[in-house]
Amino acid sequence: MELTLLGRTAIGLACLALTACGGGSDGGSTGSNGGSTGGTPPPPPVAAAPEVKLLSGGVTRYAAQSAPVAFDVQIKPSFTPAGTLVVTASDKAGVIGQQVGVTAGTDGSYVLSLATVTDTPPGHYTGDITLKLCADQACATPQTVPSMTVPYDVTVLGSGTAWPGDHLTALTPWTDVPDWSNFQGNAAHTGYVPVEIKPEQLLPRWKMGALSQASNYYSAYTATLVAADGIFYAAGNNQLKARKEYDGSTVWSYDVSTMASPSVNPPAVANGIVYMGAGQQPTTVFGFDAASGAVRFRAPVGSQWGFGSMTAVAVDDAAYTNGTYGGLYGISAAGEPMFVANVSQNALSIPAVDASAAYLFDGTLQVIDRKTGKLLSSARDGSNAYTFQMGGAPVLGAPGSLFVARYGNASTYGGTNGNELLRFNIAKSYVDWRIPGNYSLTPAYAAGVVYAPNTNPYRVEARGETDGALQWSWTPPQAAEVSWVAEPLVTKNLLFVSTNVATYAIDLRSHKTVWSYPAAGKLALTRSGILYIQNADALVAFNVK
Repeated sequence: MELTLLGRTAIGLACLALTACGGGSDGGSTGSNGGSTGGTPPPPPVAAAPEVKLLSGGVTRYAAQSAPVAFDVQIKPSFTPAGTLVVTASDKAGVIGQQVGVTAGTDGSYVLSLATVTDTPPGHYTGDITLKLCADQACATPQTVPSMTVPYDVTVLGSGTAWPGDHLTALTPWTDVPDWSNFQGNAAHTGYVPVEIKPEQLLPRWKMGALSQASNYYSAYTATLVAADGIFYAAGNNQLKARKEYDGSTVWSYDVSTMASPSVNPPAVANGIVYMGAGQQPTTVFGFDAASGAVRFRAPVGSQWGFGSMTAVAVDDAAYTNGTYGGLYGISAAGEPMFVANVSQNALSIPAVDASAAYLFDGTLQVIDRKTGKLLSSARDGSNAYTFQMGGAPVLGAPGSLFVARYGNASTYGGTNGNELLRFNIAKSYVDWRIPGNYSLTPAYAAGVVYAPNTNPYRVEARGETDGALQWSWTPPQAAEVSWVAEPLVTKNLLFVSTNVATYAIDLRSHKTVWSYPAAGKLALTRSGILYIQNADALVAFNVK
C-alpha cells in the first residue's frame, strides 16, 4: 500500500518515540553494561604528512651588476628537524648563491639568509630556488622533507641597461610622515624618514632627464629637490619647477633669466610656501605659492656670490638663509625681514633650525635665536681654521646634541686642515667628542646613531651619539667605488647611501645590502612613498610601498 507523506511522517515519529522508550529491533538493543554491540567503529585519524611551510612568500629584488643583494626566507617545518638543520640553495639560472645561513626562531620556524651571485650578468631572472634540507654539512642525511622551492624574481641592472619601464601606481601618502621639505629632509637635516620599507617593494616608477644640466661647482646642490603634497620642487638652469610626483610632469615653473645676474639655489618648502634664493649682488629670496607658483613676495638679501651659497631652510613660520659679508637672514612667511645676524661669510653653509634657534658652523658653532637673531652661544671646534666653503649642514640629534664635520676641509685658511666628525654639547658649548677621518658629506641621524660616510677609511660608519663609538660599518662592494656622492638617508630599518657608482639600501639589523641600483646621485624620500636618485644625467623615481 502506498503511503502519503503525512502517513510516512507519522510512522517515523512513532519509531523515534519507540526508540526513546528503549524499544526497537533486537539488533539495536543495548546490553546490561550500556555498550553498543552493533555498528562499525570510526576509523583511526590519519596522521598529516610532514611538510615545510613557506612563511615569507616569494623573493623580488633589484640589484646593480656586481653588487649582490641579500634576502631572507622564513620557513616552518611541521616536524622537529634531525641533527642540525643545514640548507643549501640552487636555481637553474645560477642567480642565487649556494650558501644559506640558518637561524632558529623560538616558535619552531627558521630564517634562511641567502644572496644573489656577484657575477650575475644583467637580465631579468624568474624561477624557483630549490632549498635542500639536510641534517649535516655533507648532507649525508636528508631531513624528513628533503627539499622545497621558493619562487623568485630578480632583476640585475648594469650601468648601460635600458630602463625597465614605468610603473605608475596610485600614490597613497603616509599619514604620519613629514614632508621632505629641506636639505636632508627637514630643518634638523637628519635625513631620517620614520617608516619601514620592504626591499621587495623598491620598484622603478619613472625616469626623466636631469633636473639641472649645470656643470659648475655648485650644480649638485642646485638640483636638490624638496616635496610636499604630491609635488616636488627643484631649481636648475635658471628655473624653479614644480612637478607631479605621480609621473614627473610639470605643474608650474618660474624663470629668473631676466635678472641682472641670474642664478638659482636649492628651494625649501613649508606651510604652502616654496622659498628660493636667486640672483647675485644682491640675491632675492622668493616666496612662491606651492600649489600655483604665484609669487607671494620678494625679499632682497645681501650676497657676493649668490649661486650655491643661499640654500634656504624653511619652517612653518619663516625661512633662514646665509648671505655674505657676515649675514644670516631670517625672513617671515609673509616675506618680512626678521633679522640679519652677524656671522662670518661662508659659501655653501646651511643652518639647522629647531623651535628656538638656528645653528651655523664654520669652525665655530654659533647658536642664534631664530626670532630675533641674537647670538645665544658659540663654541669653537679647536682647529683654529676658517672654512669659507662648508658644503653641508649641522645635524641636530637628541636635545642638546649637534653633529658636524668640516665638509669643505680643502677650503680653509690657517690652523689645521683636517676633517673630523664632531659632536657638540649645545648647552655647555663645547666639543663632546671628535673622530678623525675624511667626512665630506652631512651625516644622517636616527635613534641615537649617527651615519657618516668616510673616505679615510672608505666606509659608512654607524656611531653612537653619546660617545662616538663605532657600532658597525659597511664598505661598498665594487672596486671602482672610491667616493661618496650623496648624504645618507635613513629609515626605521634601512640606510640608503650612494657612491660614485651605485646606490644601496643596507639593512640596519643585518648590515647587509638588500637592494642596489646602478646610478649615483642625491637622495630624497618623500611622504608620497617615492625614493629619488638625482644626478647630472637623470632623475629616477622608485616606489617604496
